[in-house]
Amino acid sequence: MSTFVIPAFVAVLVGCGLAVLAFVPFVAISYRRRGGLTFWHTLVWLAAAVYAMALWTYTLLPMPSAAEVTCAAVQLRPFQFVADILSFDTGSARALMTNPAVLQVVLNVVLFVPLGWFVRQLAGRGIIVATMTGLAASALIEFTQITGIWGLYSCAYRVFDVDDLMMNTFGAILGSLASLLLLRRQKGLEETDAPRPITVTRRLTGILCDLLIWGLFGWTVSIIYMFFMTVLGGGTVTEPEPIVTFIGFALPFAAQLFSVLSRGVTLGERLVLISAVQVRRPAEANRMLRFLFGIGGCMLLSQWTFPLSGLLLFALVAVSAVMVFTTRRHRGLACVVSGIEIDDVRATAAAVPVSTNE
Repeated sequence: MSTFVIPAFVAVLVGCGLAVLAFVPFVAISYRRRGGLTFWHTLVWLAAAVYAMALWTYTLLPMPSAAEVTCAAVQLRPFQFVADILSFDTGSARALMTNPAVLQVVLNVVLFVPLGWFVRQLAGRGIIVATMTGLAASALIEFTQITGIWGLYSCAYRVFDVDDLMMNTFGAILGSLASLLLLRRQKGLEETDAPRPITVTRRLTGILCDLLIWGLFGWTVSIIYMFFMTVLGGGTVTEPEPIVTFIGFALPFAAQLFSVLSRGVTLGERLVLISAVQVRRPAEANRMLRFLFGIGGCMLLSQWTFPLSGLLLFALVAVSAVMVFTTRRHRGLACVVSGIEIDDVRATAAAVPVSTNE
């Protein structure tokens, strides 16, 4: 059971982790190329991330210890699977359904069917690209196996089989063909330049992007520092210095401050194409208010250690969350306090008259 459960668990865990890391650029690209974000499109991309990890985990895991490695054979004869199937009982449908060689071929085909489907659904490419992608992905996996994970082991611990290349590629072709029947055309997102309403989902997506920019940047700086210090220190793990932690906090803080003071909106709001269309005078002072009652205040309170900082942070987040649902155009607490109105960037651009020289 662990042969299937462990790779599945690792694939879901790592795939979701990759999806979180890629969420901010995914949002930015979706709003600019497709005009917005839909649940279906997001779900498909999440499934693609988990599936990409599943390809690796199911073909490479579990990894044996170096002392337990048994060198595997190399199978270079095309269609050897036919002889393998005939070497077992094939006298009835039941026998074929339980034939180990048949099951191996079916699993190799089924494993790559989603790849062909994703190629058409996400990249908009047809059978030729799906075929080449399936062949390339399968070859990468097979050569990773035959080289003992590129030299990590002294020899291959899984069989290199040319039939696997063929069946994997065939699975990608089937997936591409099946996608023709199941392809869902996204309605309402064809005109990417058309203004769209400010919804709760859109506001929450922008807020989530702000939080990820803040958290992931600091985490990335710390991880990079620990990696290099571990390498230079001969394998000894080193905790980040205070200056490293400060840099991880200060750079996204400064970027958010500049964005709010110059445009009236946060980085996350800019990613989802939200703009400030009206700022109460004096504009600079009210933009600073917006920053302090929004992402800036949350970042500062998270760093301060005075007795009420945690309570104030919780209150700020809770009130802001409630007001996103209850205020006009879902402006939230920071916009209400600062007197800032928000709208779709495309609506703002369309409202600006274009000057012409006669």
